[in-house]
Amino acid sequence: MKLPVYFSILFLFCGQSLFAQLFQFSPYYGTTLPMPLKAYYGRFITDGGPNFGANISWGNGYNAGGISQNAFFELQYNYSKSGLVYEDYYNGDRKDLGDLKVHNALAGITKGSGNGVIEGYGGWYAGVTIFDVEDPEAFDYTRFTMAVGAGIKYYATPVVGIRLHTQLYLPFWASSTYLGWSGGTNSGTISSILSPYMNFNVGIFANVDNSY
Repeated sequence: MKLPVYFSILFLFCGQSLFAQLFQFSPYYGTTLPMPLKAYYGRFITDGGPNFGANISWGNGYNAGGISQNAFFELQYNYSKSGLVYEDYYNGDRKDLGDLKVHNALAGITKGSGNGVIEGYGGWYAGVTIFDVEDPEAFDYTRFTMAVGAGIKYYATPVVGIRLHTQLYLPFWASSTYLGWSGGTNSGTISSILSPYMNFNVGIFANVDNSY
């Protein structure tokens, strides 16, 4: 699906959210898997590690009808930190670049199905990812990112619940981008178009019901 179509759908759901019955706030904590990022003469290695963040959603719950049932417009923020190392393909030398801090700010739509107590859902998001490297000689980069996610919501009560969520992030790179995270323009030039990585999170959510 092309970007104009995606944003048209996003604006449609955003407009519907003005009449939403539910507002949800969901802080969470989880783990990030290592992110592969290949250069022409080496690769950047991350350890993965903990991540945390929060989601804010507007939409309609189980009691709504039609396509708007269990449909939400969602804003996301996610932060993770991992050690970053550059490894040369030819001699195996490694350069420690300190910590890589990753900030994700995304917006998207989710659609679920359930019985009012347990709900499975999927989502599609777009936004930006900021790569912030501790090494003082390294550059920081902001990349356009798309993501897909899925999870389960358990409504312990009509007001609070537990949310399990996994998400695949797809930051986009130009294959000729020089990161400046290693020695020399050739060794630090990206050969990847995407650097996909995954998060697994558990959080709580709180509902504010605007139906009354």
